Amino acid sequence: MTNQMPPTNPVLSGPPPADFFELQSEVGWLIYDVSRMLFRAVENKVKEAGITSQQWRVLIQLAREDGHTQSQLSEESEIAPAPLGRLLDRLEEQNIIERRPDPSDRRVKRICLAGGEQGPFFERLKQLGMQQFETVYKSVNKADIQELYRLLQKLKSNMLEGAAGNPPVND
Repeated sequence: MTNQMPPTNPVLSGPPPADFFELQSEVGWLIYDVSRMLFRAVENKVKEAGITSQQWRVLIQLAREDGHTQSQLSEESEIAPAPLGRLLDRLEEQNIIERRPDPSDRRVKRICLAGGEQGPFFERLKQLGMQQFETVYKSVNKADIQELYRLLQKLKSNMLEGAAGNPPVND
């Protein structure tokens, strides 16, 4: 086992490590590197639509599940509550989001996409994202992407179970 940082070159160099711990470590670093690189590439692409990286994070969370509270959005997008509030004000002024009253608690506002994901603004974002994904996934077939999705979901589930104090499920 070495104490070296993983190579910063984004191109893989050589076969995977034979030592299982080293292999697990390298996979972790690859997930981190790919995630960071993908996020930056998509952020750079959506700048063409006039969206900042923080706005992009919030809009992605809302596109995945509309109707979050501001505190939920703050946690999920990793943006502190005060800056998030200002960001939401700007998105609301642009008619990209709406703050709606919560039906069960009048003190709470739910953040929703104005017009949903079908509007021209989101269609433009989707087109820009698809352009970037064509580059990212150009040599990967659908079955590989589905398998990667399954494996990443499994890793996420293990981490969530571990964070909750439950032993991970092995299958």
